[in-house]
Formats: sequence, structure tokens, C-alpha cells
Amino acid sequence: MTKQEKIVVSAYTGVLMCDFDDLHEYIEDKLGRSVWTHELASEAVSAEIKEKSKADFLAICQRESDDLISRSALLKEVGDPDDGMVWPSKRGIVDLIMKAPAV
Repeated sequence: MTKQEKIVVSAYTGVLMCDFDDLHEYIEDKLGRSVWTHELASEAVSAEIKEKSKADFLAICQRESDDLISRSALLKEVGDPDDGMVWPSKRGIVDLIMKAPAV
């Protein structure tokens, strides 16, 4: 994962995966204003950050999202019987995120 991807994921999820200064700079850029560190504890500001970073987060999720993983094909490769189940594609998860309301 690149530094920029870690920054985006950190902003969207609230889980720090990068240098805080880089994240703070990204947040201020996305919100278009200065953001005091104590504001980051606000649910309203967290929701705004999540909404403003959502497109960047989804762009990361959608990379190589055309790959479908068929569980039955995988099981055939390792010698297990075909049970006909299909794992969701990355795109399916992206669609769920896109439909989810900002919290």
C-alpha cells in the first residue's frame, strides 16, 4: 500500500495508518479549511471527513476490481468438490460501501 493510500484509508476509516501530519494535511485539503486537532474528536467532523474522502477510498477499492473469485474454481484447483458457491467480487463490496450512508 502506498503512502497516499494509507493516508486515504486513515481518513476514511479513522484508523491511523500513516504519519499524523500527512493525514492532517490531507484532511485540511479535503475539507478546504484549517482543522484543529481537537475537531477530529467531533462526530460531525469525522462524518464530513469520511464523506469528503469517500471517492478517494473507493478509487483504491476499485483497483483491479474486475477480478471475480469463484470459490468452486478455487476448490477444483486444490482438489475439493465443486459446491457452486461464489465469493463476492471486490466490486460487490465497493457497491455496498457506495450505498452506505455517511456516519
